[in-house]
Amino acid sequence: MDLACRIASTRVRKCEIAITWIGQAGFIIKDSSDSVIVIDPYLTDCVERVIGFKRMIPKLITPHELNVDILITSHDHLDHFDIDAIPILMSNNKTKMLGSVTAANMALAMGIDKSRIMGMKPGDSVKLNDITIKAVYADHGELAPDALGMVLEIDGITIYYAADTAYNTVVIKTVMEVKPDIIIVPINGQYGNLNSEEAARLVADSGAKLAIPCHFWTFVIHRGDPQEFVDQMKKHAPECEVKFFHQGEIFLLKID
Repeated sequence: MDLACRIASTRVRKCEIAITWIGQAGFIIKDSSDSVIVIDPYLTDCVERVIGFKRMIPKLITPHELNVDILITSHDHLDHFDIDAIPILMSNNKTKMLGSVTAANMALAMGIDKSRIMGMKPGDSVKLNDITIKAVYADHGELAPDALGMVLEIDGITIYYAADTAYNTVVIKTVMEVKPDIIIVPINGQYGNLNSEEAARLVADSGAKLAIPCHFWTFVIHRGDPQEFVDQMKKHAPECEVKFFHQGEIFLLKID
């Protein structure tokens, strides 16, 4: 059964979510109301077409197959804001897009209805389909000065999506205030992102029960070492569970 069918047929109970990694920093989340939230999906080869970075992992689902309620784009880099996929994802007249101001302006320039786009800044919050989404600070430097992290509250579960960020005092303070159940962190250590040690330290700062690493192995130049992250987690956050996904794995999660 292909991924789109498996996601559609997955039944999620109350106080539970289904989460799927689709490679790079992309995730699909489904809740008990069958709402589908997609975060930073990289679904095409637009990065290679525009920049020349060849995709090293397979494409498991096409933009045409995704029926999305909420699309989150943390910033405007092409592996997070897929310029070939977003017009297709937004073509159903249903999907709401939330993202950085720059990403929102890029979507507007594509001709997408502005009533379905929300540009966000740190501290902004919105509630859609009983899901609360709050934009928080991320430090991606001059590469994307308005990049965001995102906090999602879904059925009593709090997810901190760090997105592309460095490790600094503002990020540390933010994650400590959020106190998430789940934290999703990059581990590639390139282009201003957390490396394995910094990611593990941020997990420790968060007090999260579950850590999900991402942003590795999509492009050769991006690097990332999952085993090093495991080793650093044993050192800095030994009580936190680490969950590695294979691409397309659907994980049902309930926080006690």
